[in-house]
Amino acid sequence: MKEYPLISVLVPAYNHEKYVGKTLNSVLEDQYPNKELVIIDDGSTDDTTRIIEDWVNLHKDEMEIKFQSRKNGGITKTLNDLIYLSNGEYILFIHSDDYLVAGGIMKRYDYLQEHPEKLAVFADCFVIDKEDKKIHNSGLSDFYYADKSKYLNPDTLRKEIITNWSVPGGTIMVKKEAYKQFRYNEDFIIEDLDFYLYFASKNLIGFLDEAVSAYRVHGENTCMKDENWIKVQKDIINSYKRNLKYYNFRFKSWMILKILLNYKPLVAHAISRKFRK
Repeated sequence: MKEYPLISVLVPAYNHEKYVGKTLNSVLEDQYPNKELVIIDDGSTDDTTRIIEDWVNLHKDEMEIKFQSRKNGGITKTLNDLIYLSNGEYILFIHSDDYLVAGGIMKRYDYLQEHPEKLAVFADCFVIDKEDKKIHNSGLSDFYYADKSKYLNPDTLRKEIITNWSVPGGTIMVKKEAYKQFRYNEDFIIEDLDFYLYFASKNLIGFLDEAVSAYRVHGENTCMKDENWIKVQKDIINSYKRNLKYYNFRFKSWMILKILLNYKPLVAHAISRKFRK
């Protein structure tokens, strides 16, 4: 019988009492044979913590589960702490308002077995609303209007990530060894662009054209909240700045253009606020 390596499914949870049960059930129900579940509740103020505790008590004998609840530290700190707590050779993240699609773990694992030169792979997802209704078949092409064919070649993958950032959360699997050279910046409230820019620059990330998760859009997503808009724009700019040194002149030019384009709405917002006073 084939032995499969341990895969750690990491769940950063925050104020998702309506959805977190479905998230956790999707991890339990996936048929990958050797997995652990690591959950951090990052200071939820609703009933998320109790729901997770009850779920863990109910299922603790069915799989390896680690659960911590603490004061709010932010998403990037939570991801770093989840990685530290994990024991798997491979890691995947699923946020507590999204869920895994059956078979998606194995599909990503198989891709990394077939492409040993890669340290990570991302895939597609379908998009759902707060009532679990499917609103898009593809998070990449239907929701973010990405050209998925461009992710199949290393050069066009890098350009697409730089010029048309369009990857929803919950679709990536990473070899844990990748985190020996990368740590999420805990000053950011968006974690993924920095990661993708870094690993794309080194041709260490690939793409699998399969829907492996459900990405939920419900109007309360952290990065969509109005009060976070300025911080998100600054995080995007700083992600480009942090990774400029890893790219050649051609790619640097696109990155600098994206930096300037992301400064434009910030300047417009600042001018608008000044005139409103």
